Amino acid sequence: MLTDTIERSALQKIKIYLNGKTMKQKKLNLALLFFILISARVAIAEEEYDGIVLSDLGGMQYEVCQLRPGKTLKDADDQVNFAASEFQRLNLELGIINFTPFFDNATASIETADYITMVYGSIPAFAEGWEKWENSERAAEVMASRSEVGDCHFKFNHVLYKYMDVPALEANPRRIIQTEWCKAKPGVTSDQLKAKHDSWLDANKDDLSMIGWAIILPQLGQASRKGSFMHFVIYDGIGSLMKNQNWLANGDGAAAMQDYYNSYADCEGPSVWDGTLAQRPAS
Repeated sequence: MLTDTIERSALQKIKIYLNGKTMKQKKLNLALLFFILISARVAIAEEEYDGIVLSDLGGMQYEVCQLRPGKTLKDADDQVNFAASEFQRLNLELGIINFTPFFDNATASIETADYITMVYGSIPAFAEGWEKWENSERAAEVMASRSEVGDCHFKFNHVLYKYMDVPALEANPRRIIQTEWCKAKPGVTSDQLKAKHDSWLDANKDDLSMIGWAIILPQLGQASRKGSFMHFVIYDGIGSLMKNQNWLANGDGAAAMQDYYNSYADCEGPSVWDGTLAQRPAS
């Protein structure tokens, strides 16, 4: 872990600085180096991605949409690009992206969403963004065009960031998202679930091809998901997703997942969505 590396480096420096020093010099150097150590830990804790402090709960708003008669996915993409242009004009610290199903759980008798429009950012950015949005005439035009393209339902969620490869996320606007709704098994506490998520990541991170993992905690418009949470895993392409499938099929992945499914959570099965960022949060 990066934190451990910095701590070891700082402790090594402490030993070097203390060798051959007077007691007064030792006290001064010790105080200085512990300050450096604490500052390093704070910097890590406040790592950011797209203006979101990753140690805080972030915000995610998404719209689950069905195309209206005569409308196409191109119309949906044009509409989200229209929204993105207003995000940019208003200087919103929010990002927006359209997702379409790639590997979904639909069958001949069960439909899935035609597309999902997702907005993400810090929760304070959502508060400021909605204030600007509700006072913009052009934003009202965006909302009217949204209703013409699809029948959509707003949802708002909190986001718990578990792992984010910030350089990889910044390098590529493509987002392949694997999602899976889960609920803790009876008797499993939130602390036990958190500990399992943390230990699973520590044990398997080097074998994973993902560039991000977050846990989505439903909040507004999510009564049917009460008590559930969603794994939200980010890849930079289908190839990376398939590398993870190979780990599950021919590596240690199946064993790594089986204990989780058997002992910690009941899950609905993953689905995969494809999208490209239309607008990143303003910096």
